[in-house]
Amino acid sequence: MMILQTSNLTRNFATIHALKSVDLSLQKGQIRGLLGPNGAGKSTALRMICGVLTPSMGTILINGIDISRDPVLAKRLIGYLPEGAPLPSELRAIDYLLYVSRVYGLDRTTRSQAIEKWSQRCDITHVLNQPIGTLSRGYRQRVGLAAALLHEPKLVVLDEPSTGLDPEQSVSFREIVKDVASDAAVLYSSHNLAEVEATCDVVSILCHGQIVADGTFESLSSCGSSVSVEISPHSIASKLPTSTCAVIDENWTRCICEDISGEQIAKIVSQEGGLIRLIQPVGESIEMTYLRLIQESQVHA
Repeated sequence: MMILQTSNLTRNFATIHALKSVDLSLQKGQIRGLLGPNGAGKSTALRMICGVLTPSMGTILINGIDISRDPVLAKRLIGYLPEGAPLPSELRAIDYLLYVSRVYGLDRTTRSQAIEKWSQRCDITHVLNQPIGTLSRGYRQRVGLAAALLHEPKLVVLDEPSTGLDPEQSVSFREIVKDVASDAAVLYSSHNLAEVEATCDVVSILCHGQIVADGTFESLSSCGSSVSVEISPHSIASKLPTSTCAVIDENWTRCICEDISGEQIAKIVSQEGGLIRLIQPVGESIEMTYLRLIQESQVHA
């Protein structure tokens, strides 16, 4: 069963269309990145999925439960770490975790076991007796994550969790998130491409409130790929949509072709009575794919 399924998820603020017909799905053990520039609608989507904000249209299923019909039961299955989570600086980390565990309704035994488990897995055992306000940003994020996991949620939602972390803290937090995904599904929102690529299995790219691409990083890179082909005679190059051509020797020319498949190239060359000795895809970097998709969506917005 899918842990998360959204269908036609839409949110309007007066005349502003913040989110438009967003479909997302997530299975246990999977980390899905929600990637997009600031203002793309990522936080709006997460707030609706967590039941903090009501959709204008669409459905949200958490482990098969419609959050609009049974919000209490659905929310019990969610662990949410919002961007810049305001943790009480005056409380010790242990006191905050005890407070949150009581809010979740955990009994004394379960509460103690949950705090011990997630303190160890989030590597905060040695700072439990310190006031949260004295901790580094990285450790505050870990305390917030541990608090979000005390009730063993099936869906873990993280909104810009690496913001403000130094590289070492980011790497440590990333490893914790991957560990968490062994028992849950994780929805990871960020505007940081490198962080999402290093953390997530699949990605949905959001721009102007719409999903403009969805899939693995490998599949998204191949969407914008070019094709390298070596052809003979040289004159056939003029029949192909080439971006660059180079004469290799007296018989063969190497071309980089855009917006055409290898099958289409082979057909054109055959029709012209030519020969092909090499044809292979030339992958586009994920950075270039991301920028291209964002630019294309802005043109059509």
